[in-house]
Amino acid sequence: MEKTFQFPDVGEGIAEGEIVQWLVSEGDIVKEDQALVEVETDKAVVSLPSPFSGKILTINASPGEIIPVGATLVTVETEADAAESSPPEPVPEENKKEVKKDGGSVVGVLKESDDEFALPANLKAPSKKEKKKVRAIPSVRQLAKKRGINLSEIEGSGADGRITRQDLEGVKEPKIQTSAQRSAPMGAANISALDPVERIPFRGVRRSAARRVTQSSKTVAPVTFVDDADISKLEQVRVAKKDLTEEKGFKLTYLPFIIKSVVAGLKAYPFLNAMLDEEKKEVILKKYYNIGIAVDTPEGLMVFVIKNADQKSILDLAEEISSLTEKAFSRTIALSELKGGTFTLTNYGVIGGIYGTPIINYPEVGILGLGKIEDKPVVREGEIVIRKILPLSLTFDHRVIYGAESARFMNTVIEHLEDPDLLLVTGK
Repeated sequence: MEKTFQFPDVGEGIAEGEIVQWLVSEGDIVKEDQALVEVETDKAVVSLPSPFSGKILTINASPGEIIPVGATLVTVETEADAAESSPPEPVPEENKKEVKKDGGSVVGVLKESDDEFALPANLKAPSKKEKKKVRAIPSVRQLAKKRGINLSEIEGSGADGRITRQDLEGVKEPKIQTSAQRSAPMGAANISALDPVERIPFRGVRRSAARRVTQSSKTVAPVTFVDDADISKLEQVRVAKKDLTEEKGFKLTYLPFIIKSVVAGLKAYPFLNAMLDEEKKEVILKKYYNIGIAVDTPEGLMVFVIKNADQKSILDLAEEISSLTEKAFSRTIALSELKGGTFTLTNYGVIGGIYGTPIINYPEVGILGLGKIEDKPVVREGEIVIRKILPLSLTFDHRVIYGAESARFMNTVIEHLEDPDLLLVTGK
């Protein structure tokens, strides 16, 4: 019996994906749960396993093709039917003893998929000339696509010829075509036929972020409250402890301390760690603390989630932040690591800027923006002194939270940032 494997609904509102790399080819024998294909969604690159064993009859999508959820990826002849339809050839008499010894398998040795996700050798293009294997991670492929660079013409400097981002730096981008040179209509009345333009597909992480901010702006009643935290003492603690993390291969930034301070505020003012169920007319107070961290990746804004942040130490948080950041940039992060947030932090200060009006990550009801940390003159006990100041911008949903409550929440966060002993006293 022939069975079809369709692009499954992987959750989080994902409606389509782009084929990155096939790990099998037509005619291959596969086992159940063997990886078939790498698909890039607007959240992450996911590897889809086969739901059954058998022989690949047809592959119905090409690398680079956009497919909707429910589209057929492959047609498979199940293992039992493959054995019936393809009986073993007669075995010469002199070889019968040897065949009996190895069990008389009719499928032979199963081919293992390439760890580098290279195009399998027996998946040939119609051309007689064999195509060069391209070895590059998805983020490098995306960068090359944006710049119009043909990766098959690049010699990779990485292991086994893998193409790195550095390999693309010295490559000249192709000249941008004018609209007059394009066969397709522009579709925009305000663009002259002689204006040089470049059209970039609006999909992936950027389109996902656009949908979320649009939904948030149409749903919530946002208000932003700003204040400053004097983190001079916290800086001393961070510097004193940073060797502990550097020995393990990651840095101790301010973020773990900020997360612990935010969790303290959320526990004191639970309406900031909530969501509004408009259909049932209920405010759902969440008794767990999953803190989202917004990061600016080459593909766009992505928010990974630190699960159960209240149960983790400063060093645990630092290590997890480092790991998830690396995964976000390489597009190897799992969908489960992008789900389930209850409150979000966005650190635009690393790029620049003091205060902002961050957009709430709906259906959450609060987001805290972190500005640029600077040494500033402030008055302490009647004297002007230089202190290290962290600007904070809290956007909250005024349907759920009132201004006084948001101010008290911010005071609690600042209190913990300014007195690191409050963060370290429990060891968690």
